[in-house]
Amino acid sequence: MTHEVVMMYHEIFTDKPKLTVKPQSSVFTGDTVTLICDEGRSTGRTIYWFKNFQRIKAGSETETLRKVRVSDGGRYACTVEKKTTQSQGVVLTVGERPKPVVRVQPDGRVFRGQTVTLTCDIQETDVTSWSYSWNKDDSVINVSQSQEYRISSVSESHTGNYSCTGRETGGSRYSHTSDKVTLTVSGEYMPKLTVKPQSSVFTGDTVTLICDEGRSTGRTIYWFKNFQRIKDGSETEKLRKVNVSDGGRYACNVEKKTTQSQGVMLTVGGQPKPVVRVQPDGRVFRGQTVTLTCDIQETDVTSWSYSWNKDDSVINVSQSQEYRISSVSESHTGNYSCTGRETGGSRYSHTSDNVTLTVSGECVYICSHHSDYMSKSENVSGYLCNHGSLSRERDTASSRGRYGERLVVTRV
Repeated sequence: MTHEVVMMYHEIFTDKPKLTVKPQSSVFTGDTVTLICDEGRSTGRTIYWFKNFQRIKAGSETETLRKVRVSDGGRYACTVEKKTTQSQGVVLTVGERPKPVVRVQPDGRVFRGQTVTLTCDIQETDVTSWSYSWNKDDSVINVSQSQEYRISSVSESHTGNYSCTGRETGGSRYSHTSDKVTLTVSGEYMPKLTVKPQSSVFTGDTVTLICDEGRSTGRTIYWFKNFQRIKDGSETEKLRKVNVSDGGRYACNVEKKTTQSQGVMLTVGGQPKPVVRVQPDGRVFRGQTVTLTCDIQETDVTSWSYSWNKDDSVINVSQSQEYRISSVSESHTGNYSCTGRETGGSRYSHTSDNVTLTVSGECVYICSHHSDYMSKSENVSGYLCNHGSLSRERDTASSRGRYGERLVVTRV
């Protein structure tokens, strides 16, 4: 009897079929899916197939679903003839195959020398990562993980019909191919307008506008501001000591040419002036920690580098707006100021007004004994004191004042 129970247990728990789905359990409409019911050995026996707990078919170990539809999705399982144990269920998910859309920037007329960006946009899928295949006139020209395909300095040879296809990274799913988008590049060169050092500056800066047609022409350059022709000149135009009114949209074109450059916005903001704050903001004693903060307000600069000066000499440059002095001494007495410079840019602030830091030669002692009974003339002898954050020490000192248990003393 015991032997029969063991044999039954073995049959039920070790002969459980294993159901595998290939290529994977998440597919798109139109894909082919193969279900494999493996009992661990070749049996030749009939396999019973189940979908959503209903027996749907008796067949072989391999079941192929061709050109699947959304309705083919569900929970699949299998058992082997004359066996009662069913495989673990596997959920097959069938989603609609997406079709990408190609977007082109710029989306109007494209001129020789411009930069063109094509974007392959795939929406409404559970795919988290795509590999993008780009085609020109039905031939693959690029495969990458980026959904953008960028062409720098286009020429007439880039004219053609572009499309894209997405393939799941690390998976088997792929999208439809997008509709074709026609890119036509004009043989006429569009001048390129460059602003140096950058298009966002402060009042008082010098800005250089450069109109480049791609070759040395020697012809007159027409300059435009806010769509109005403002000047006829050369390829380089300098704006010195700019003010806020110099801001606006600038463009250029070349004499006898109709194509105007793309506009560039020049933004001129007021040059900020930092304010230095000191903590503690009262009397400062030898041994204390002092923190100076360089506060710059009302700019579009997202990151500053701070230059700290003492008596007009640079003493520190860092990304932190705080400059901390641990355990100050009389040598730290002086006039402090700061200047901000844009990280990764050319803009800089005014220099702040000087703030004077005066360090007293007296020390601050934190005593462990109450000193309320002492008068200013009494000597403090043998009291156990904590000198700032330093180790405790025994000292003989003359009382200079008291603030609760804080005793300002001068060493004897």
